[in-house]
Amino acid sequence: MSDRRRRRENIITALLIAGMCIVIGATIIVVIKLTRNEDEVMQLTAGMTEATGFSLENTTESTGAPASLPSIASPDVSSAASVTNTPTPEPTLSPTPTDEPTPTPSPVPEKLTSIKGYSAGTVISSDKIDRDNLSQYFTSQTIVEGDSVYDRIYGKSYVDNDNIGLDDLRYLKMLHVNFDGDYQVGEMIVNADVASEVLEIFEMLCSEGYEINSMHLIDDYWAGDPDDSDWYSIDANNTSCFCYRTATGSGNLSKHALGKAIDINPQQNPYVTYDSDGVAHYSHDNASSYVYGRSSDTEHVITTSDRAYDLFTDYGWTWGGSWSSPKDYQHFQLS
Repeated sequence: MSDRRRRRENIITALLIAGMCIVIGATIIVVIKLTRNEDEVMQLTAGMTEATGFSLENTTESTGAPASLPSIASPDVSSAASVTNTPTPEPTLSPTPTDEPTPTPSPVPEKLTSIKGYSAGTVISSDKIDRDNLSQYFTSQTIVEGDSVYDRIYGKSYVDNDNIGLDDLRYLKMLHVNFDGDYQVGEMIVNADVASEVLEIFEMLCSEGYEINSMHLIDDYWAGDPDDSDWYSIDANNTSCFCYRTATGSGNLSKHALGKAIDINPQQNPYVTYDSDGVAHYSHDNASSYVYGRSSDTEHVITTSDRAYDLFTDYGWTWGGSWSSPKDYQHFQLS
């Protein structure tokens, strides 16, 4: 072989070897890059697998080249919730409507069946009064030596005498309407012969709302003698009946001493003496507005148009306002 040909072959061989080295080097570089990329892909895939539950198992082909990754561009709501680890908010619950509670009715006040135990002057609420059975609040009882009523009156409005004894008297407990329009407890001592009709009269007055200021025994105003005590009772505008005394301006026994005379609202219905010229004389200053020009239009003034006048006269009692002189407008008596 000539030198020329040998040099040509050597050059070709060298070029082939250089080409092969270049190819081998390039191949190594590509493999290194692919290996690095695969590690990165594996790391990314491992993270996604942990977050999304995807697995790269069986996604690498036998050649070692990575296969296509699953798409994560449009995860559903449940996957998104898993990726962010954000708890799903509980739904807002609407309040369940409840039935309105049935209102408990207010207790109806128990009606009184008696006023026993209530002292005179006690005001009782109207819702405790059984207006359909008012008679149960109008009672009569005998007075016995040593009982509570006897102890109140003995030596005062009642004294030992030859005209009337304890057996002839009755203690009445009654209800009346006072000047404020309220029900109030009253008491009175009357003759046993008139006890029933007196109860009937005052029950009717009460049922019709007839107003009486107060109704106490005269003994509650006791001033040492019957006349002074009667004066204080009248000055307090107290309605009363029994007191063992003589008649005003007379030495004769009063109908009050027998329990057959009743004075009603004495302030508005005073005891008056008129002169021939019409000038009035009376003892209680609180009566000054009721001695002239008396009219049934004035509250608590007794005239022949008054309900008390109607009832008492229907039972046969006479009215002191009908007398010529003096005029005792408060006074009703049974002859």
